[in-house]
Amino acid sequence: MQAIGSVDLVKVYRNGVKALQGVNISMKKGELYTLLGPNGAGKTTFLRIISTQLMPTSGKASVLGYDVVSEASEIRKRISVVPQDVATYQMYTPWEYAYYFARLRHVPKQEAKKTAEKALRIVGLWDLRKRTCATLSGGEKKRTIIASALSSYADVLMLDEPTSGLDAIARRNVWSALRQLVKEGKTILLTTHNMEEAEMVSDRLAILNKGQVIANGRPETIKGLVAEKYRVVLEGDITLIPVCKNDDGVMLGDRYVLYVENENEAANLMKEALKKGLRAHISPVTLEDVFVKLAGGFDNESS
Repeated sequence: MQAIGSVDLVKVYRNGVKALQGVNISMKKGELYTLLGPNGAGKTTFLRIISTQLMPTSGKASVLGYDVVSEASEIRKRISVVPQDVATYQMYTPWEYAYYFARLRHVPKQEAKKTAEKALRIVGLWDLRKRTCATLSGGEKKRTIIASALSSYADVLMLDEPTSGLDAIARRNVWSALRQLVKEGKTILLTTHNMEEAEMVSDRLAILNKGQVIANGRPETIKGLVAEKYRVVLEGDITLIPVCKNDDGVMLGDRYVLYVENENEAANLMKEALKKGLRAHISPVTLEDVFVKLAGGFDNESS
């Protein structure tokens, strides 16, 4: 069953900015689907339209079969949204967040207690349920918000960059919680500009750039859209390596990144570089490499 869908969805703001330019997305029930792209790609605009916070300029969009324009009230009964920069009330505890959000959705008291406990256990906060948010870390606060959304019994959870600003450990704790929610049968729409995050948590994803979908599918499928499968990073005098003179690799300050099609080609290039006294290492291409390629090609701009 389709959980979220859009057909030729367009959003043009009053200042003329074209945030979405004919976006077509189909998200299945029971999966974690990610909208991936840089800041300004249109991710948050799409989420706001899908969550009935913003009217589209044209096109159609639906959630669980309900139209976002004509049946917005039905959608709001079935979704829970976690905005990007949401902050916790400092004197509330994780338990109060999970329990009272369930009650706000008219869940009976005894059932609200059960669903609050389940939500807090899923996100790993049961042992911290009585601590105030003022004493929690950034990652724990994010998980508190996710627990409150989960306890609402919503059919679809929508999270706008839920790990923004978190350190690596906190991010992975949130990732673990999200995957656990999918295991529990929840449907999640996630936005992020973090390529690693999209690769780690997504069942499927859509890459947005300048308001358009430039690729969609499973992470491994998207990585298969480019011929280059490996990258070799070189440090040193690259003019000593003949292939570099004819290659359109990427200069990153004092490092040079070459993209090659197979592991043997990468290994041979690395061996040649080491013989010439350069430092080199090999790794498979990442989702970020593929995004750069699809969004305009590997260029020589420094970053």
